[in-house]
Amino acid sequence: MFDMDLKPRELSPVLSESDLALIDVMQEDPRAPWAQIGQTIGVSAPTARRRWERLHAEESAWVTTHVGWNSGVVTAIVAVQCRPGSVETVINAFVTHPRVVTIAEITGDHDLMLTVLVPDVHELRRFLRVGLTSHADVARMRTMLVTRMFLDGSHWRSGFGVSSRPVEARDGGTSAPSPLSPALATAISVLERDGRAPSSELASALGVSEAHARRFVHRAVRSGHIVQRIDVQLEQPRWPYSLVLWMVVPAGRLYSAAARISQRQSVRACAALAGGSANLYAIVWLSSLAEAPDVEMQIVQDGDVRVVERSIMLHYSKRMGHVFDSDQRRTGHVPWVAGAVT
Repeated sequence: MFDMDLKPRELSPVLSESDLALIDVMQEDPRAPWAQIGQTIGVSAPTARRRWERLHAEESAWVTTHVGWNSGVVTAIVAVQCRPGSVETVINAFVTHPRVVTIAEITGDHDLMLTVLVPDVHELRRFLRVGLTSHADVARMRTMLVTRMFLDGSHWRSGFGVSSRPVEARDGGTSAPSPLSPALATAISVLERDGRAPSSELASALGVSEAHARRFVHRAVRSGHIVQRIDVQLEQPRWPYSLVLWMVVPAGRLYSAAARISQRQSVRACAALAGGSANLYAIVWLSSLAEAPDVEMQIVQDGDVRVVERSIMLHYSKRMGHVFDSDQRRTGHVPWVAGAVT
């Protein structure tokens, strides 16, 4: 007999066009002064601040800060197949793990998709062998490494802001990333807790002047050592579904295909992969499931892109460190730096 909870769930506040305009402007620089933000959207600084504080209090939007892709970390996408009836058990086992920054339930051959950020491949190997595969309820897994992050959540725009032009994909440069320094780890630790933490707090933590702290964070964000973005509530009517595409592209066309795909406003993430059957990965936000075939057709239109697997995300238990309950309400945050720096 099925146990069904038929009680109506409390719906999250709907983001208005003015809310989305504010979010788009803050995506350009989540730490920008309120006067600058207000001027861009045509309101006073106090009004811009009050609007943001309302969104934050409602858990409708928040600043997410995480270690950047150019900071020397290794990023892995791990698809996990759980033993029957054990999905929740596996989620609960890893939702508080600082290395596992994202856990999503998905459709298809696997039950979960994890994003794992570790300082190096040796720690990834330890996590996979000791942490993940040794869990009794993990039946099978598939791991692929991110070699280039062309587009992430910090590039996403709703289209309602003043600056709603398409965002260029990151280039495929081959310069070696810098290692995670103690100063960078300290700054990330502060900004993980509060993405708009005052310069005085950053200066105190870093042991430098406020001006130096501001410059340090600005350079770290510009260089991709720190990523800051505005995230919105998971349950919202404009883009309630996420389509995950695993693709194969000829190596010589990989960067051009990624650039073209990343120009689509609905694309939330786009990354090059190594170590598996796919070499390109994308997450696309959809307004309805009926859009999925058309979106896929448009993405493969030039003939060089072939989709080898597709999934729909059913639920995020964790997204870039932020934890969500079964009703998709944000309930907490697990800092990455606490697990990465000893």
